[in-house]
Amino acid sequence: MNWNFSEISKSFLKDDKGKLLVEGNFGMEKESQRVTSSGDLALTFHPAVFGDKIKNPRITTDFSESQIEMITPTFKSIEEVYAELDTINIEVENGIGDELLWPLSMPPRLPDEDNIPIARFPDSEDGKYMETYRNGLALRYGKKMQMISGIHYNFSFSEGMVDYLYKRFGNGNDKRSFIDEMHFALARNFLRYRWMLIYLFGASPYSHHTYYSVINNEIEIIQKCCQCCVDVIENFNKYATSLRVSRFGYSNALKNKHSIYFNSLEEYSEELRKLMATKNTEYSKLGVYKNGSQIQLNGNILQKENEFYSSIRLKQNTNEGETQLDALEKRGVKYIEVRILDLNPFEKVGLSIDEMNFLQVFMLFCLFEQSDIITEDEHARINLNHHLVALYGRKENLMLQKYNKGTIGLKSWGKEIFERLKNVAELMDKGTGDDKYCKIVEEEYKKLFDISLLPSERIHREMEENNENFLEFGTRYAINNSQKNIIRKT
Repeated sequence: MNWNFSEISKSFLKDDKGKLLVEGNFGMEKESQRVTSSGDLALTFHPAVFGDKIKNPRITTDFSESQIEMITPTFKSIEEVYAELDTINIEVENGIGDELLWPLSMPPRLPDEDNIPIARFPDSEDGKYMETYRNGLALRYGKKMQMISGIHYNFSFSEGMVDYLYKRFGNGNDKRSFIDEMHFALARNFLRYRWMLIYLFGASPYSHHTYYSVINNEIEIIQKCCQCCVDVIENFNKYATSLRVSRFGYSNALKNKHSIYFNSLEEYSEELRKLMATKNTEYSKLGVYKNGSQIQLNGNILQKENEFYSSIRLKQNTNEGETQLDALEKRGVKYIEVRILDLNPFEKVGLSIDEMNFLQVFMLFCLFEQSDIITEDEHARINLNHHLVALYGRKENLMLQKYNKGTIGLKSWGKEIFERLKNVAELMDKGTGDDKYCKIVEEEYKKLFDISLLPSERIHREMEENNENFLEFGTRYAINNSQKNIIRKT
């Protein structure tokens, strides 16, 4: 989908529809590890006060018994969803007793692999399925990698916004096809420019030494295929912004080398189903059953679609018995899930309202920017930029890959992108009659030329100034961020 932003902006202004740009539906999902006051992973069961994990729509677990997941309903404003996440966060803190919520994406001090508790579910068909899937993840990738946490940002455009775009730019095409194409075009640009979010919001430059086995294993793989890369890759701890989304974090894209380009719903569906139906030699050798118990769902490249790690997902509300992919194929794209955000230890719930507002500007930029089909070569460059910024984003004069060949400095490219972000923010502000979005974009722009403002650099400097290690820093913020026993007025 190729938009003309000049034409779009004139259209919104002429029709006095600028307010549609700030409308939408918003939801959040936050993962956090429960820890003891010493920063050790809590080995206790998921607190009974939260009830059945399958039935509680607000508080459940992710991979591990110790990994709480908080889920908000959908709201019409960022402020409302933020307030709800804060409320759930406080409820969780009050429900875990003397334990704390770990404020960082990279895990706390972990026990031996065998002692990391996989989430347990009721002895039902659904419960067994969910446990088997998690056992399969542990078998394939190791438990430590699965202990990484983050925040997922769910967003959909308002019906008014979609209807307006279709009316003005649909050219008589089928509405559902137009909506799908619109979202897939956005997703392609999100992939292209996600390195910017990793730079601005990455907050996982370090890990605890109990996680080093995962990193060392990855370095061994690199050593086997690219000996000359080893010296460079081992210097990541000087410059990293986000280990979480790097090749040392939660990503299976490199391990299995599967590529999905988001070029269309048909292509996306076909490729994902192929991955779920194709046997993987390594996983098949592990077996599906051991000593009479099922240890993974199957021996395929992906046990199910959730195992495909992507920094963005396009989703549809599901009916009973449907998978996400079934729902997408039947009814098309409904909303977007951004999965690239680290927990920010400097914010009590892991992110700020300003960060969420910037994301809204960024998503509109991704929607209105020209979005050609992604080729294999461009996809490789996109992924390289992702990992360069994740591991070396704080390095002076870092060079990135331009998608039409050649290289460009991070700051130079960032400046170009921010000019377009400012244009989007101005259009949003004209629609609301204030300057909120322009101010937010201006604040983020400062990070391009002052790395001391980056969360990753702030973590680095605080640890140095306080002579703290990773565990001490994380524990201090776990205590500082705790809002236990806060009573809210109704």
